[in-house]
Amino acid sequence: MSIVIDKHRKIIIDRTLPEIVKANRNIDLKLTAEFLALIKDLGVDFIEINQEVVEKITELPEGLKYIYRFENAFDAQKFKYVILNYKKLRYLDENSLEKLKDKKIMLEVSIRDLDKIAMEESDKIFNSMDVVCIRVKDVVKYNLSGWSRFIEGIKDRFSVYVDFCASNKYYMATSVSLEACVDGADSVSTAFNGQIYNMAPLEEVVLALKIIKNGELHGNLKSLKKAVGVYEKLTDKKVSPMKAVIGKDIFKYESGIHVDGIEKNPRNYEPYNPCDIGGTRTMYIGKHSGKKAVMVKLKELNVDYEGVNIEKFLDKIRKVSTELKRNILDDELLKMFNDFKKSA
Repeated sequence: MSIVIDKHRKIIIDRTLPEIVKANRNIDLKLTAEFLALIKDLGVDFIEINQEVVEKITELPEGLKYIYRFENAFDAQKFKYVILNYKKLRYLDENSLEKLKDKKIMLEVSIRDLDKIAMEESDKIFNSMDVVCIRVKDVVKYNLSGWSRFIEGIKDRFSVYVDFCASNKYYMATSVSLEACVDGADSVSTAFNGQIYNMAPLEEVVLALKIIKNGELHGNLKSLKKAVGVYEKLTDKKVSPMKAVIGKDIFKYESGIHVDGIEKNPRNYEPYNPCDIGGTRTMYIGKHSGKKAVMVKLKELNVDYEGVNIEKFLDKIRKVSTELKRNILDDELLKMFNDFKKSA
């Protein structure tokens, strides 16, 4: 159980692995196992896999729950939980249907096709296999009226759990997933750094459910920092430095008013403490810095600036920062300060 909201358990399904396998010819099995262990530690309940994953990773890491996207009846026999796309259902032969009889089926349906299930012979579908959950996919935007009636309608009609797999087409996948959880969905499907896969980012959904929706998280968010490093090695791609929650620069700041606000109350700028996700707050000194920022940084570096004209020193900082076209590093700042103090 990863997270509880209003005493209701919410399941998190992660879809990252098929995306990684699809984009990379060679998969480091050791890094894969480490990454999966880390996202489990974050609060993921099920790892979604498909035929390509099974072919490339012949021995899946133990101690994890997998849900297999049906593509091959032989592979499906190895897993208890199976995802079956509604549109592919009609093309299954009797042999495949027989092999799915003892599986727990998640029926994946586009939100555009839900009415078709109700109109067609849905009883035939549900009587021929054990459909325990309907995954609603292709949800592209937030519902101002909420999802409660929509979700209740599915549960009443089919007696199943409901999963939301939101699309990030309009950059709303995180908000859709959050509201679906609050409005009665039993699970949400995500992916680590998910916006690049057109899905809700796992890290955003889990953190937002905890911080914004006051969820009781049974996971360790401090694993995020390590998970980013392993993910970057595994995919050979860097996470955007300004990516919400996991970007390396999101807790870096420089401008004077920002520094003053952080010093007075970090919540002026930060909805949560960086320590909560294994991060650190970093103040940079550069051409945009003000007097207050310089004083705070010098104090942080255990430098006594009593009697030093900080205004003039700030002019020097801005000049050097402009020439370098970057911020001033801590060791550079210390050298500049000592040289400035000697020449004063």
